[in-house]
Amino acid sequence: MSQGHAAPFDLDVHILRFRAEVTSPLRLPPAGGAALRGALFAALRAQFCLAGAGPECGRPSVATSCPVCFLLAPVEAGHRRGQDVPRPYVLRALSQGSLAYAPGQTLEFEMATFGQALGVFPYALLGIQEMGQRGLGAGRQGGFHLSEVWAENPLAGRQERVYRPEDAVVHTPALPVDAAQVAVEAAALAHRGGAQRLRLSLRSPTRLVEGGRLVKPEAFELRALLARLLERLDALGDRYGAGPLGVAFAPVLRQADAVRVAERRLVWRELFRASGRHRAQLPMGGLLGDVLLEGDLGPLLPWLVWGSLVHVGKDATMGNGALRLDAV
Repeated sequence: MSQGHAAPFDLDVHILRFRAEVTSPLRLPPAGGAALRGALFAALRAQFCLAGAGPECGRPSVATSCPVCFLLAPVEAGHRRGQDVPRPYVLRALSQGSLAYAPGQTLEFEMATFGQALGVFPYALLGIQEMGQRGLGAGRQGGFHLSEVWAENPLAGRQERVYRPEDAVVHTPALPVDAAQVAVEAAALAHRGGAQRLRLSLRSPTRLVEGGRLVKPEAFELRALLARLLERLDALGDRYGAGPLGVAFAPVLRQADAVRVAERRLVWRELFRASGRHRAQLPMGGLLGDVLLEGDLGPLLPWLVWGSLVHVGKDATMGNGALRLDAV
């Protein structure tokens, strides 16, 4: 897959699309993924967390046995990355900017879960149903009724419905994206010319830090994005998948260094999210737009395909760092 790769990296990615009918006026803020995550956390914590609303929520004493802590606030004492470990999901609001929904309109959003996190899907489903009753959006005043849930595999072009209220059972999602499909997609991109020229689109704010500083539009290089992506994949695979990458980062980053950014059409989009924990508005802005990459991209394509599935950069869990790849 790339230089120095000891064993194939694998991580099942399940993509779930939730479709709901709005029952009371709802307005999502620009940071829609953050609003979804906050409302889901509140609903799950109130209804299902073993620590209730107490201070033990998310701490090692309950995190190992609590599905809510596992999904939303995972910790692991003594872990080589520190106590905090990456969350096993991404929440994507399928909208850009503030959007208002009137009663009767359809609200859609996606959740991608990684590896063994699929096991807590029933809790996520219950939490989202509860979230529709407790409220979402500005002032948590918007309500909705969950209409159906679909499992989707964008690489295979397949989808299947796994839930609707009138059904007696919830079907386990069974359309994972895996390493074999990632390899096929990377080969298809290469065949279409992506091994030499590739347009990389940053479809939601992508917040990258290199050398302790935020990467701004004029300074974007592929190496910074690949470095953060490899770190994220390594952590997700180690925690939820078949294991860490098993690849030395240095050869991959040297390959990225040799890739030229032929065009930059990037802007910086400032974005903030409300944090009840910090009682403040926290920055989560980042790069938006696209770049044209030229060079020997073939060995890097599998990693970039993974990036399009798991997102990259800070606040990826809340929908930041969405990537799209187009061969030129």
